Amino acid sequence: MLTSLILSSLIGLASVAPVDLASCEPSKPITVSSNNDDSTTVGASALHVRFSDMAAQPISRVTFTLDDGTTVNDVGTFSPSVVIDHNLRLANTEVTSCSVSAATFADGTAWDAK
Repeated sequence: MLTSLILSSLIGLASVAPVDLASCEPSKPITVSSNNDDSTTVGASALHVRFSDMAAQPISRVTFTLDDGTTVNDVGTFSPSVVIDHNLRLANTEVTSCSVSAATFADGTAWDAK
């Protein structure tokens, strides 16, 4: 009985996301028109993410799954309780949202939303 209680508690803790995603905003490149009706695209599609590591240890990789099913990784050293504010390159300009689907901790352990 005690073993099953401990196991169910650990399973419940494992499903809690270690990353708090405050915002996920895709943006498209800017198209500038000139007087001769030519247009020029400036910049690239980007994903502006703002998130925090809610775990007790640093995270080295956060994987975002976009609403079109593709993924984008943000790699670095993300310390606990620090707000990260990054722009990540996007290949698809039709993306409208994202969610955190996985995280890898600095010690090599991983969390997956599945």
